[in-house]
Amino acid sequence: MQIKEIWPFLLPGVLLQVLMQILYIVESVREDNRKPLHRTLYILSIAVFGLAAIAFHLFRAEKMPPKDTSTAEVERANHLTNKGIFFLLLISFQVMGLHMLAENAGTAAYMPLLWLLTISFLIMLLYNLLPEKKRLITEPLLPMLQLILCIPIQYLDVSGDNLFLSIIAGFSAINRAPLLRAKVYGIGALGAYLLGSTTRTIFLSQSTEMSDLVRYFFVNTIVVLLALLAFYTLKKQMITSVRLESALRTVNEQSEKLKGLAVIEERNRIAAEMHDTVGHTLTAAVLALEAAEGLVSEPQAAQKLRQGKEQVRRGLSELRASVKVVRAGNETDFAAALSRLLQEIRSDTGLDIHIVMESEIALPPLKAGILLSVVKECATNAIKHGHATEADILIGQHNGQLRFAFTDNGFGTGTIKSGSGLSIMRERVQSVGGTLEIESAPGEGFTISLIIPAAQRKEDAE
Repeated sequence: MQIKEIWPFLLPGVLLQVLMQILYIVESVREDNRKPLHRTLYILSIAVFGLAAIAFHLFRAEKMPPKDTSTAEVERANHLTNKGIFFLLLISFQVMGLHMLAENAGTAAYMPLLWLLTISFLIMLLYNLLPEKKRLITEPLLPMLQLILCIPIQYLDVSGDNLFLSIIAGFSAINRAPLLRAKVYGIGALGAYLLGSTTRTIFLSQSTEMSDLVRYFFVNTIVVLLALLAFYTLKKQMITSVRLESALRTVNEQSEKLKGLAVIEERNRIAAEMHDTVGHTLTAAVLALEAAEGLVSEPQAAQKLRQGKEQVRRGLSELRASVKVVRAGNETDFAAALSRLLQEIRSDTGLDIHIVMESEIALPPLKAGILLSVVKECATNAIKHGHATEADILIGQHNGQLRFAFTDNGFGTGTIKSGSGLSIMRERVQSVGGTLEIESAPGEGFTISLIIPAAQRKEDAE
């Protein structure tokens, strides 16, 4: 058997292999998501090993599950795997075809076998290489035609290995077809083998021992049956796996949405309770203190009442700010909230505040609320105790740490006494893992600096 005698069978496979090698190498060169070393190894493997290397890389390629779970989308989800299987079947068909031609060389069946194998091979190529959107109306009949050709091939072949050809043809039909049609093709492949094998067995019954024929017939039939059944089960399992993965992703997305809705609902409930209970209580306390202030004639007692009233009002103001932060949740825009707060301070007190923010700051709600309360407390102290007219705020983020500094042009002092406002401020900063420092000198105003972790800790989230 010479090359010139089998060129009709070899030529389509060789041309297809060269074409696939060129296409995949060009595609790899155009890709930007591969490292240079990986791209070089990929190209070399395809250039040396051809379709086998292409199939290997297709099996390893990442496959995304479909966005929905419809049958068509699920079955198309494994198209890369199906393509890799097709390339391996292509190699197997060529090897088995060459083996059969070599075994039948010199016999009267050689030329019919050559053309039957060539036609069967071309049908296999046509069926698997047709684009998804340009398939022919008769496309479902192509695998059946290839399976029918297996009958005369089995009858003519003298090697006894023709069962592998029926298995390859059945695999090819099942691999590309939808699941329901794949079952029909599997049954058709088994039926084609049984017809061809039965015909060959009857033909050899006069020249071969019946026990050998029976053993040959039944053993080969079981092998074909088990192979087709295993491949169909594998295809079904692949589709089921993709469908389950898609369903799991949908469940996870819905779970995250439900979790978010539950968090929002609980946050709104807490905010409502804070507003309706603590807020009303503090408001009533302010009114009671104002009434008591008018009834007390002792100056020192009236001063204490005024201090208590201011503290309650401050607490009420902070409570309202906290309610806003709680309601806003994780979507709090700290920069916008800070801008609104500074605008309110400027309009209410006349304090001219300049702010420098080195980068876009993203803070979790708890820390955003603490930082806003620090700004409010610093501004209050600057006006009330230092009689300041201007203040500078510097905010920056570096290595996961948020740095904040508030400097005013007030009187300043040589001895810093921490009142209730500063003490509360320090405690709140320390509660989130931060540190707070206060610097002042006579005639140089106050500088309040703090550092807090920018990321949200687990205990803060809880």
